[in-house]
Amino acid sequence: MQSRMPRYHQIAQALRTRIGKGHPAPGRPLETQRRLAREFGVTLMTLRQALDLLEREGLITRRHGLGTFVASPTVEYDILHLRAFAGDLSARGERVVTRFLRSHVTTADRWAARALGLDGRRQAFVLERLRLVDGRPIGFQASYLPAAIGADLAHVDLAATPLRDALAFKLGIDIAAAHETVSAVSLERRAARELGCRPGMPAFRSDRVSVQAGGAPVVYDRVFIPGDRFRITRQLDYSSTLAS
Repeated sequence: MQSRMPRYHQIAQALRTRIGKGHPAPGRPLETQRRLAREFGVTLMTLRQALDLLEREGLITRRHGLGTFVASPTVEYDILHLRAFAGDLSARGERVVTRFLRSHVTTADRWAARALGLDGRRQAFVLERLRLVDGRPIGFQASYLPAAIGADLAHVDLAATPLRDALAFKLGIDIAAAHETVSAVSLERRAARELGCRPGMPAFRSDRVSVQAGGAPVVYDRVFIPGDRFRITRQLDYSSTLAS
């Protein structure tokens, strides 16, 4: 007896089973849509309906100009213990790699200028990096510093030296505290290009201002993380008094 299940649901189930068995593995590409359509004997429209279903379920992800990939597990992060992003993930056993993109001097935008208390020409030194977890881009980070500090950092190999280490050991500047805000935004074009995502997709944006002892701002970090690669969690503990 022929199944009444729509054909695209059947295809989605077949692909769901393959993915569950690790074929392809997380982060690896699916066959092209034309090959899959030929394999299942359907039109591209029917095949795309099946892929749309799997994308809504979070099993696959489409990367602009690259193709369709099996989704990797999302990174879970406890917002109550938000510290150094890469350091915290490494401590949890994640394989984190930081890729240096570029550094340059530019006119700070309004967010950076306000965070660092810049006036006049508003010149800032900017360091751009890409964070990868298990080889997958997870965050695009731009770190802004006052131009005077940046002039000293220009002599440091920032591709090999973490920024915080460079500040502490090369310049004698220790970060004492930071204030961070996490917002839901649409992914900006530059960040999307570096992360291999389509511009405008839902994303997290972290704005962090790090200060030295006495409260003077040193670094303003702006980080973009695609929404399908990151999940914020909280552990809530209720006292017996509140629970009763």
